[in-house]
Amino acid sequence: MIPMNNYDQIARFYDIEHSGLKPDLLMYENFARRCGSPVLELGCGTGRVALHLARAGFEITGLDNSPVMLKIARQKLARAGLSEKARLLEADLADFALERRFALATLAVNTFMHFCSIADQLRVLTAARRHLEPGGLLVIDLPRATFLLLAKEGEPFTLNQTLTDPESGRTIFKMTIVEPDPSAQTQRLTLAYDETDATGIVRRTSASFRLYYFFPHEMELLLDKAGFIVEGIYGTYDLGPYEDEGERMIFVARSATI
Repeated sequence: MIPMNNYDQIARFYDIEHSGLKPDLLMYENFARRCGSPVLELGCGTGRVALHLARAGFEITGLDNSPVMLKIARQKLARAGLSEKARLLEADLADFALERRFALATLAVNTFMHFCSIADQLRVLTAARRHLEPGGLLVIDLPRATFLLLAKEGEPFTLNQTLTDPESGRTIFKMTIVEPDPSAQTQRLTLAYDETDATGIVRRTSASFRLYYFFPHEMELLLDKAGFIVEGIYGTYDLGPYEDEGERMIFVARSATI
């Protein structure tokens, strides 16, 4: 199993941080309207995309290997009365077998970056293709690799964001350290969340991840080898053109008929 369970440690903070992330939701909803149910979300986290699609009336299966993230996602779906619309399962995205096929599969914001070897990347893509209907779509959202090249090595913790816990009202300071390795196209990202508890003590929760940065032609080759036909590469969530100054790299690929 790919070691992504560091997310267990920061699941609560991750959910607070990402709950307001909405620019990509309409894109996934539009793809779901094009393809229809069911939808497979690879790396569903705390349920941000799954909850939106369930509210829009789609049937969704979400996979993640963090039980703490899945627990939060299930609680959110239950509070919204949408548990019957979404099935959330603990699974390794590179090695899973479900009894059904899907019209659409997604790897939302940066999820695919957690797979740093060609072998694991192909395992994830091949598993996704096996679970798609013939002609089904896969949507992958990634950042541009140039952001790796711009990162400075050895920077100290940098204040990245100030959050507010919606339940306690306490302020949370999110800090990051980015350690790039351009020759390997990776970076080690350390996230730290500082929160002052009821006694006035500042408590830090942190986790580190190794992330891989993809280049466009590299992704095209991986998708082709995994049995996909690339329909388009986009630079914005409204499917604007992929251009040099853009921040995102969104791949839309169709499962080849086998």
